[in-house]
Amino acid sequence: MLSLARRCALPLLATLACLPAYNAHAEGGFVSLQAGITDSRDMDDFGNAFKIHFGPNITSRVSLEFGLLDMGTASYDDPVADFTDADDETAPTFSGTSHGSVSRSAATDSEQSVATYTGFSSAHPQGFLITFRYRIPLSDDIDFFLKTGANLWWADYDVIEVKAFQDGTTSKRTVKTRQTSAVDQISGGGFIWRVMPDLAVRAELETTPLDSAEFERARFQLVTIGAQYEF
Repeated sequence: MLSLARRCALPLLATLACLPAYNAHAEGGFVSLQAGITDSRDMDDFGNAFKIHFGPNITSRVSLEFGLLDMGTASYDDPVADFTDADDETAPTFSGTSHGSVSRSAATDSEQSVATYTGFSSAHPQGFLITFRYRIPLSDDIDFFLKTGANLWWADYDVIEVKAFQDGTTSKRTVKTRQTSAVDQISGGGFIWRVMPDLAVRAELETTPLDSAEFERARFQLVTIGAQYEF
């Protein structure tokens, strides 16, 4: 995981090496707390995001950020059962099954026909962030910044089983809960508005993909706002 984190940081380090050295001296550090929303085109429902950032200001424009990120719970909608043609020989069907698999069984002397969907349901991603931030002053009180780095994430996820029976009834249960983890890149940008000498409002947009052997690749966007204290 550390080698992947280094690879995520190398492009920004190369860029920073080419930037003018406005101030080569470190200028203290910072800590920030932010909250906001998570969004994704790849999943159906998602929760609220919470972040803590802290670290040193390497120069007057470059900061090394460490962070703790909670992306909330993200999930897929359950498949929808169709009983239109269901009978003893034909089990019901499902739509919206791209994140799982379906098996179908005809009726027997003791059981009615049934379709069974098994697939990914929800996950709760959290992560440890290592990023570099480069600020661009827009005025005496407002800075624009860009950032990129590594998201060392882990997530508890649920796999569900949904059954649709010939008589038009359904059942649902969680068949397993497990954890997966990986390292992916996270990048973004935002604004810092200093309302007091040591206190600022920080707003930013970040994007990160989550991809592992157990977790189908999904890209998330995080929009957060909060307070940053400089020391």
